[in-house]
Amino acid sequence: MTDIGLESAIDDDEPPDDLTYEAADDSPPAFQQFRSTPESGPGRLPNSKVFHGNRDLEAAMMDSTRPPSVVSTVPVTMGPMTIGELPKHDVFWGSLYLIGLAALFSTFFLVFLHTSTPSSKVPLGDTIYTALRASSHLLAVDTVVAVIISLLWLALLRSFVRPLVYILVVAVPVILFSFSLYPLISSYKGVEHGNSIQDRAMRWLSFVPFISAIIWSYTVFQGRHSLHKAVGILEFSSRILAANPALLTLGFATLASVILWTWLWLAMFTRVFLGGHLVSSIFIIDFATWWLGAFFVLMYLWTLSVLSGLQRVATAATVSQWYFHRNAAPAPSSRDIVLAGLTHASTTQFGTICLATLLALAIRLPVLLLPRRLLACASLFAYNLIPSPIASLTNPLTLTYAGIQSQPLAPSARALSHMTYLGLQGPTSTLAPRSFGARNQGNAPLLPYRLAKLLLHATRCIMAVSLGFGGWVATARQLEVAGNKGVRGSVYAYVVGMVAGFIGWGVLGAMEGVLAGIVDGTVVCWGIERGTVGGGRYCLEAGWLFGDGREEERE
Repeated sequence: MTDIGLESAIDDDEPPDDLTYEAADDSPPAFQQFRSTPESGPGRLPNSKVFHGNRDLEAAMMDSTRPPSVVSTVPVTMGPMTIGELPKHDVFWGSLYLIGLAALFSTFFLVFLHTSTPSSKVPLGDTIYTALRASSHLLAVDTVVAVIISLLWLALLRSFVRPLVYILVVAVPVILFSFSLYPLISSYKGVEHGNSIQDRAMRWLSFVPFISAIIWSYTVFQGRHSLHKAVGILEFSSRILAANPALLTLGFATLASVILWTWLWLAMFTRVFLGGHLVSSIFIIDFATWWLGAFFVLMYLWTLSVLSGLQRVATAATVSQWYFHRNAAPAPSSRDIVLAGLTHASTTQFGTICLATLLALAIRLPVLLLPRRLLACASLFAYNLIPSPIASLTNPLTLTYAGIQSQPLAPSARALSHMTYLGLQGPTSTLAPRSFGARNQGNAPLLPYRLAKLLLHATRCIMAVSLGFGGWVATARQLEVAGNKGVRGSVYAYVVGMVAGFIGWGVLGAMEGVLAGIVDGTVVCWGIERGTVGGGRYCLEAGWLFGDGREEERE
């Protein structure tokens, strides 16, 4: 009697070798199952007993069959595509940004043709043009200082996360309080002894860093129990960065782009304020020039946001590749993954990036500040234009989700708003103090994530405040303007302070985006995984860091 091997169903459930060979596919599957990896491998806490004890559990979970919904939700492995094959989302908004950028350069060209630089024999006196020209050395020093601090901050964050976090917790309120006293005291040392409009504005705005220091202290105190996990999230992100070193190159490229764009824009912005006329030897800036200057500021901020959005989407795609497909064979190189992600960001998702950044500039601040009743009315009006929750549209994680799933902004906002376990229904998930309130302690599993993002934002905010107020006070008290009859200082010192703050915000943002993009991409990937397979299938460490920590209770 022929043995057909029915008894193998008891001892071994693997199919015969010949059947496996015939069913094999040359291309790797869209998602990869985990296998047991060494302790030092990516996606583990090397110093945690939880993951050492759960090694067999993870391997067993990876061997089980995944539900069919995973196939349609988990991002597929990135593959090569030609530019003509790539789809494009939210095309209108990408075209609108390019039109605005073309209008910026065209306007500057017309201004350049119709204006001429003043001669030293006939100085203009105290104007925005002369203040910016005379402060070019100060702004150059600010740029160099910001670059050095950003590189040093990233190096320290990669090597000494825990000590740096504890230093930041104490140093941030101290520095903010110091830069609250600096403009307050300097406001009484002017020529008019604190009675001018600029002195009064400096005095009132000096309370902004003081209030920020109080909010920081309150927020960190409320989230103090999650500080350990927040440090773990930053360490986890550093290991992902070590596994994808091309993301660091992307950060350096973003930093160089920010610096080049800032100084190119500054040269054009300075020239714009030659639009005016002399009245009794006093240069009066035309009313249209002020509107033109506002347009230049808007396009500068929008371009900075677009550069940051490109970095965010490319980083999100890279993190998604690592999170879901890091065991794929053959494994693509880090450079190929980042280049594919950057191509995806600059083609398919370019319009989505432009729309998300424009919404962030236009309505993100009012959404954060408006009362809930007024916000509900504004959301109802905006829903008629874009059928998605306005809070989710302005959430930065929506752009990350769109980059991972390759979707337009509106469907991504709706999908993200349905992830109730993420608690991302608000306009922001990082800096709002109410997110750290006592009533949110029990139902906000992402509290460590919010605290980690707050720690990443800290150095960027400090640098922007320091350079902004420092440049404002230095220009208002020490700047020598030709034709100002020996009087030091400029009435337009606030413009120099604004530009200095932009430099600090943009330069530190490029380096912050390296790790912040990894943190955001990881939490969205964990949310996608939890919504499909319940979590723990692809990365146990992410489930422990972003979840409720019940793995420790089982131990």
